[in-house]
Amino acid sequence: MIKEEIARLLEDTYSIGDHAPSVTRVMCKDDVNFYGYFNSFSDYTDLKEKNQFRFIPRNNLKAFKEEFTKKGSYNSTYSIILNGDDIIDIEFVMPLQLHI
Repeated sequence: MIKEEIARLLEDTYSIGDHAPSVTRVMCKDDVNFYGYFNSFSDYTDLKEKNQFRFIPRNNLKAFKEEFTKKGSYNSTYSIILNGDDIIDIEFVMPLQLHI
């Protein structure tokens, strides 16, 4: 995907404020799917120019939130950088819910 396409999709979706309960699925050319959340760190603009975007994998979210609560700042070590050229599609999906 091109950077304008990804940026528009992310900025439109995340600006609504409705993204909190949803998980984002990123489908890549190498048949790998990533589940988690995009986040804007201070390097968002620089990365966007290179068609790269920070993504917090779902398994890192708890530690990411806990550290933010303690320190009041985002720690990029819990994120990965996805290359837009490798992305086929981005979907905002609801997480599976357990019904008891």
